[in-house]
Amino acid sequence: MIEPQNQNSIKKLFNSLCSFSKQEINSIDVKLKSDSFIYHYYYEIVRYWNKINFIVRKNIRFIKEDYKLKQDELPIFFFSTYRIMWENASIFSIFRELEFYFKSEKEKYKFKIFQLFLNGLKTFSLSKALKDKELIEKTSIELGTPSFLIKKISEYMEFSFLKKNLEVMNNVRRGDYTLWFNLKMIQKDNNYDLEFIKQDLKKKGIKISEDIQIPYLYHVKNKSEIIQSKWYIKGYVTFQDKASVIVIEILSPNNNDLLFDMCAGPGMKTNLIAQKVNNNTKILAIEFDKKRMKETNKILNYYNIKTIHLLNADSIDPPFNNKIKFDKIILDPPCTGSGTFRANPELKWRQNYSFLNQNIILQEKLLNSAIKLLKPGGILVYSTCSLYAEEGELQILKLFDKLLPLKLPDLIDSSYKINNEFIPGTGRLYPATHGTQGFFIAKFRKKESGI
Repeated sequence: MIEPQNQNSIKKLFNSLCSFSKQEINSIDVKLKSDSFIYHYYYEIVRYWNKINFIVRKNIRFIKEDYKLKQDELPIFFFSTYRIMWENASIFSIFRELEFYFKSEKEKYKFKIFQLFLNGLKTFSLSKALKDKELIEKTSIELGTPSFLIKKISEYMEFSFLKKNLEVMNNVRRGDYTLWFNLKMIQKDNNYDLEFIKQDLKKKGIKISEDIQIPYLYHVKNKSEIIQSKWYIKGYVTFQDKASVIVIEILSPNNNDLLFDMCAGPGMKTNLIAQKVNNNTKILAIEFDKKRMKETNKILNYYNIKTIHLLNADSIDPPFNNKIKFDKIILDPPCTGSGTFRANPELKWRQNYSFLNQNIILQEKLLNSAIKLLKPGGILVYSTCSLYAEEGELQILKLFDKLLPLKLPDLIDSSYKINNEFIPGTGRLYPATHGTQGFFIAKFRKKESGI
């Protein structure tokens, strides 16, 4: 049972859920994310929003067909449904947790409905409620995922494999985080070396294991233990999804490269690039969004990165001489984030044709700019944390006459088949296969005759 002292947190949670139901931007205040109670219930209820909504409305219609559920009532019904159906909470516990909600006279009628509703949940059968639904709608509700996304991706991915990926992205308790150590900062501190830090973590019972494919990457089950350690506080440890690290490995930045990071925010990939090269590498990083620009600047300052020229500008029309051409360009543009639902469940409910199309248009403009800014023979790495072919394979095909495909490492799976053929130079990472976010990655060399 949730402790009574969480009443204030429950009220704030309900306000955030109500804001989300109204499709308000930034439904949850940044300050509230530090409250573990609010953070957990907000993101898990949002994760399964359409599934909970289906259960709530089916159950209400069953107990009282003419009852009109008001928007400001959604939070209490959604929260209670999650507590009973996902956490197997007792009805008694729910009443204890929410007794403050029904104290006023005007809430007494709602209380009777609420009693009937909770009793109905205890006997509710989702499988029976879904038995007459078509496959895509049924899967959408079962896995808490928009039908639009399922329809789109199932055009290129086997349905059973699509379901596995959606299931993995729903599994927030999977407990596998990846990190790397900031060797440059550690080397400046004469008191410690990497082996000392690893042994210190081991003594404290914090188990880390080396990644089998990327030697400087480590896995840990409990993120909070690392965050509370002095090594994280000193800036010696950085958490980063393995997919993002793989993108930088594929870019393979070298000393003396002139390198351009076209969409640098929030700065994690830019930071890793800087860690992998010395001061001879010239790195230009641009971020259009002012908020993400500030985040990038904060990260680079925190890790004492001095080798990157950071600009708040538009990479489609960058503010420098068009005669400047780059050896390597990394383009990780804004996208739908359809491969990141484990970390960003709110993004599920933005998935529609309009959202996808606006990202496609922006990506296409950025890719055309990247081609113009590359030297002949220069290397482009393009990546999106998306499962849509429209943000990956289909974008690259538009530029195929200007590019030569380069081999990707074996750890990356083939990309989707387009017209029954795989596209050379492209590949994918899948949550269900690689334990990472869902990513599309492409690596190409610009043709000598390219524009």
